[in-house]
Amino acid sequence: MTNMRKPILLALLLLLSLSGCLTLSKKSAEPVAAAPSWVLSPPKDSSEWYWGVGEGPELDAARRAALKDVAAKLRVSISGSLENKVSVRNDTVDRQARSRVSEEVQKTEFSHFAVDKTAPSPQGFYALVKVDRLAFLRDTQAKLDNADAAVNAAVAGLEAKSPIEAFLALRRAQPGLEKAIGYTQLLSGADAGFKGADRLRRYEGYLEQGVQAGRNLVFDLRSGYDDGDLAAAVGQFVNDSGMRTGRAPGGASVEVSASQRAEDLFGSKIVKLNVALTVRDGQERTLASRTYAVSGASVKDHRAARQGAVQKLLEALREAGPVAGLGFRD
Repeated sequence: MTNMRKPILLALLLLLSLSGCLTLSKKSAEPVAAAPSWVLSPPKDSSEWYWGVGEGPELDAARRAALKDVAAKLRVSISGSLENKVSVRNDTVDRQARSRVSEEVQKTEFSHFAVDKTAPSPQGFYALVKVDRLAFLRDTQAKLDNADAAVNAAVAGLEAKSPIEAFLALRRAQPGLEKAIGYTQLLSGADAGFKGADRLRRYEGYLEQGVQAGRNLVFDLRSGYDDGDLAAAVGQFVNDSGMRTGRAPGGASVEVSASQRAEDLFGSKIVKLNVALTVRDGQERTLASRTYAVSGASVKDHRAARQGAVQKLLEALREAGPVAGLGFRD
């Protein structure tokens, strides 16, 4: 009898196992609940609200995704509107401005919104949010007003400034100008009643003046014979920044001087340079100054190590930018 029971028990265990698999199969085959109608067809944007739908593993993630959906739709609608409403004379300025619009919309943090509906989803949750459109426009207008005030302060009395003072003022105004152009185009695309053409022309005019002011600047490079390589690096930096080097009546100058220390360390030749830049106007008055500590290394010789240090100087100048690089307050 014992021998007969074993096959019977094995058969029962096998049957139970198959039954469990079938049960799991039936459960896994159950259809996922259909998404709510507002997910598939969310409300259309109106004069009062922007609507967005998002999905995420938690409700907070779904809410963030829904707000990104609003920003993405804004970006598309604004870009399309700008094609018809905004005309920029300078193609380069136009491309930059469009890029700034996209960036501003991408990083927009909507401060006036509400989660209207939520529902379970295959990934966690769905969320439907509505953003207060009028509040968004008011916030953007306030940001534009602040940027405009910064621009006006930076360019005040521009006509009475010397060429180098005008260049510096316009360079300092550039961050505010870029923001103002972005906000103006954002409002031009988001609000059919906003009149931004005159503002854009004024802002773009300042940008063009800044480019021209750089071209009008001519710096006479001065250095001792031993520091000619450093002066050449400074000259490359000046030219790459949209300015010029050479001599001009009443023009400004950049004096380049350096002290050098050469060392041998673990088989490497090392050169350390302390470089001083001094900018003077046509009356030899000091306008700005800055020092740089750079070094280079080579297994070959100290001359090659110095070349490395000169390259480091050029990199440091570029990182600082045209204004701060020469020692002016940025």
